[in-house]
Amino acid sequence: MTTNDKISVVLAGVTNGLGYTIAKTLVANPRLSVTLFTRSDTNPQIEPFVAAGAVVKQVDYTSIDSLAIALQGIHTVISTVPPVDLTPVRNLLKAAIIARVKRFAPSEFAFTEEANGELDYYNNKKVFWEDVRASGLEYTAFRSGLFMDLFAAGAPVKYEEAPLFLSSVALDIGAEKKEIPGTGEEKITFTSVRNIAEFVSAALLLDKWPEELGMAGETTTLNQVVRDAEEIMGRKFEVTYVTVEELRKKADETGVKGRADRMLRFLYQIRAAIAEGKTEIKPYLNEVTDVKPVGVKEFLGKYWGTK
Repeated sequence: MTTNDKISVVLAGVTNGLGYTIAKTLVANPRLSVTLFTRSDTNPQIEPFVAAGAVVKQVDYTSIDSLAIALQGIHTVISTVPPVDLTPVRNLLKAAIIARVKRFAPSEFAFTEEANGELDYYNNKKVFWEDVRASGLEYTAFRSGLFMDLFAAGAPVKYEEAPLFLSSVALDIGAEKKEIPGTGEEKITFTSVRNIAEFVSAALLLDKWPEELGMAGETTTLNQVVRDAEEIMGRKFEVTYVTVEELRKKADETGVKGRADRMLRFLYQIRAAIAEGKTEIKPYLNEVTDVKPVGVKEFLGKYWGTK
């Protein structure tokens, strides 16, 4: 396959945990020509990608003109840059329009639009999603549920898949007493970052993108996750349940002055969305690609298995 036959893709946001894993997967796909946008071209994390054939461009997200030049000839832009500050991602989108990029995928990689709408931390994500919709570009939201990798927080087997910050969001696997939002029977989708990257790589080969591209490692319940953990770890856990009302009250009572407060509020709001049954993703990409994702029990066995 010649370079001209390949799909040219830019990945913006390479050194965060998800972006790093997506970059690793894209450069391994022989049908893609990969360019990585970074703020610094001296980061040792990206050296393996360069060795594998990726082009690295150091970009200035404050300059739409220079971004547009860097995007010339690019077919698809994928961003994992979180829109904490809207300026960089808005400039990237404006530059993509100027450069006549065909497709654009913002940094979604979370829940449904409805569930995201209840999370204050995602306010800018919601604003930018509307910008993307109005752009005139072909676009999609990759929806993946919760990162399955978060179940590796505190595990006896070291997590080395990606430079990802691990914390217990839905369930603390290592805790003897487990607190579950809702009844524990609400459906929730988990997908590992490796599988997310594989789904994204496969999606780049689709002829047409729908507005949403959902994926799933596994859709299960937290009660089932506890049963799986008990079987794998060889012991029973004490489980308590927290209602939606309690979680909403805790979120409302949490201040928003500092980052710690905002993240705690975000955590309570995620758990409330789980308790309301709003965190299940329709696995469209599972149906139209050949990706074989890892399930929760298999993932738990890798990091928590004692046998």
